[in-house]
Amino acid sequence: MPPRTQSAPLPTPRRERVKPREVSEEMRESFINYSMSVITSRALPDVRDGLKPVNRRILYAMNELGLTPTRAFKKAATVVGDVLGKYHPHGDSSVYDALVRMVQDFSLRYPLIEGQGNFGSIDGDPAAAYRYTEARMAAPGVALLEGIDQNTVNFVPNFDDRLEEPSVLPAAIPNLLVNGVSGIAVGMATNMPPHNLREIGKAIVRVIEEPTVDLAELRKIVKGPDFPTAGLIVGKDGIRHYMETGRGRLINRARIVLEAKPGSSRTQLVVTELPFQANKARIIEQIADLVKEDKLVGISALRDESDREGLRVVIELKRDADPKTLLPRLYKLTGLEVTFGVINLALVPENGRLVPRELGLRPLIDHFVAHRHEVLVRRTEFEKEKAEARLHVVEGLLIAVNDIDRVVQLIKTAKDTDQAHARLRKTYDLTEIQADAILALRLARLTGLEVTALRTEAKELAARSKELKALLASQDKRMAALADEVNAIVDRFGDARRTEIVTEEAASDVVETVADAEVLGVVTFGGRVLQAPLPSGRSRKATGRAETIDELPMVRDRLRLSEHVLVLSRDGQAYSLLGGELPPAARSGRGTALKELVEWPKHGAPVLGAIVRDFAHPLFVTMATATGQVKRTAISEFRNARLAGIRAIRLDKGDRVVSAAITTGQDELVLATSGGQAIRFLESDVRDMGRDAGGVRGIALRAGDQVVGMAVVHGGQELCAGTVQGYVKRVVVEQLPLQGRGGQGVQLINQAERVGAVAGIMTVEEEMVPCFLTGAGAAVSVVLDDIPVVTRISKATRPSDWAGSTSAVALVSTPAD
Repeated sequence: MPPRTQSAPLPTPRRERVKPREVSEEMRESFINYSMSVITSRALPDVRDGLKPVNRRILYAMNELGLTPTRAFKKAATVVGDVLGKYHPHGDSSVYDALVRMVQDFSLRYPLIEGQGNFGSIDGDPAAAYRYTEARMAAPGVALLEGIDQNTVNFVPNFDDRLEEPSVLPAAIPNLLVNGVSGIAVGMATNMPPHNLREIGKAIVRVIEEPTVDLAELRKIVKGPDFPTAGLIVGKDGIRHYMETGRGRLINRARIVLEAKPGSSRTQLVVTELPFQANKARIIEQIADLVKEDKLVGISALRDESDREGLRVVIELKRDADPKTLLPRLYKLTGLEVTFGVINLALVPENGRLVPRELGLRPLIDHFVAHRHEVLVRRTEFEKEKAEARLHVVEGLLIAVNDIDRVVQLIKTAKDTDQAHARLRKTYDLTEIQADAILALRLARLTGLEVTALRTEAKELAARSKELKALLASQDKRMAALADEVNAIVDRFGDARRTEIVTEEAASDVVETVADAEVLGVVTFGGRVLQAPLPSGRSRKATGRAETIDELPMVRDRLRLSEHVLVLSRDGQAYSLLGGELPPAARSGRGTALKELVEWPKHGAPVLGAIVRDFAHPLFVTMATATGQVKRTAISEFRNARLAGIRAIRLDKGDRVVSAAITTGQDELVLATSGGQAIRFLESDVRDMGRDAGGVRGIALRAGDQVVGMAVVHGGQELCAGTVQGYVKRVVVEQLPLQGRGGQGVQLINQAERVGAVAGIMTVEEEMVPCFLTGAGAAVSVVLDDIPVVTRISKATRPSDWAGSTSAVALVSTPAD
């Protein structure tokens, strides 16, 4: 029998310390901790980048995935999964809902993400599930992340300490001010309206350049909110109040115009713009219910005619209905008028932590400027350290190549790498990094060209390092650089204001009836537009006398008030005006400057003015740029241009559109350069591209040359080319051989004849008159009967009545009345 073993003693039970506590105290502390977590980690935006944590994590995850505007779209499910798995430990709906809102152009003034698929609508339709949609970052979203890899912001551990995420983005765009935000926290909420980037950018630059500027001056620059759905803001008191205190109430109305019903003597109210965050389907339903309940009297029909061209809800009126009586009831009883309560509440960094604060316009700008200044300083320090580190390496390499034979001998006779490393450091007084670089030096770097490149690089790095040090040492230089960055962002993304701010008196007036009458639409080379009475039938003949560019028509054609005038600027922006929006001719007959009607560039005249009967026609807008690029885009892409303008072409820095025309797709194009070269090719050689594309090469330019004009031709036509000194050459199109695009073309005008650089080229047509535009703002017409048709190798001639002191800048084609 085995011996009996003694059992182990039982463990002594651990005594837990239980501290009595009032339930109310525990509830209070736990609730405060919970509420602060919601406030700082979920519901409120950071004043510096204007983002909530979920939005910031989405953009950062997309950046890590490489979903830039130049890359292909990826399934939204990929983004949602990446954000959930790495940065945002919450439900998938919280991530996808935030992503959807950043895509919607009716929710954000400047969308941060591009979407492909169903991302909801202004009718309140939900977005498709994330397994069906695709997304990538939009250009403004990329701008928020610019410099994030240059130590510009702090990073913090993610929820499981595996990875790091940015605590704030560099935010080159004042996102909080231009896109606004809404959010409900615990015990507080934020509801910030969007603004126009051009106005905000101008105000920021003003604060940078003049720190003592007061709010009254800023209010002259920032007119008020600018909603993505446009509409009207009635009254200015609410705007003034929220800009001063951070809180205010705005009356946001739909834009309603009164039209004559086609083919009838009745009228109809047409809703063309809605209040911000309004649901169109719900508004239509409200109006229909009120009509059934006899609370709205005088409405005979209601229909939604909205399409890709824009929003259009038609309210047909009975014969005896009074629009001035009906409009106030529509605003009062439906969602066509809403009150937007502004609460500018954001998280502000104070003493190392984020605290919620209500801010007026000036503090919001100040916080953005302070953040961008910190980003600028940190980026400059990063670049300086990088330049100095590279300069250190290059200096070591130069030491080696200047005494390469001895260096090779030291390395060759060394027992191993460590000994070679030690010999180099001792012999030439090198650092460890320099010695490593020399040991890694390839023999190909010892050629004379490579050595010269090293010396050039060393000079450039030294100059760059000196420049960066000077920037860090000077507050004035940093603020000037900051202002330049803001101006660059405005140039990239700025657009025209959409929301109109009106007084209460003006808002009570009904817009005049838009009858579909026929008028004469005019766009001048000086950038003026007007509508004029139909012509009497008299025609103008070229006489050689001078007119002003402001009066010289680029297009003069019949159009109905419901048709469009499409205008294109030299910087590649397209604008569309309804015939009814063209102002009547002034007493002087000069018309109204485009800059008073649309957000026209400060400098430059239009390069295209065209009457568009129907954007559904299979026509194209074909453009040529100074650097020889050609682009062709379907005219249907411009149906939403309107007064705010849309981008027609992506231009490289320093490039500009020099000519544009409406083409059929079966035409031929001729490009002419200032150096006298010309190329003729088929329009079909240029593929149809979207508006955001940059075009393809039309002609290969020689050094110092540039494209000055484009002509749309057919076989058998004649071309007319003119020079800056007034010389003209008239040739048959077939004198230019038909070839593929992208070549150097052939010589059309020989500059050895001392005729000056080519100013432009045009097609000779009976109803059009050639005109030289001069630098003095005059226009001199050319009498074609005085210009003979010659061969391509013949000399150009100058009209006998040409003013010798006149210098031309362009040759254009103008209608002969």
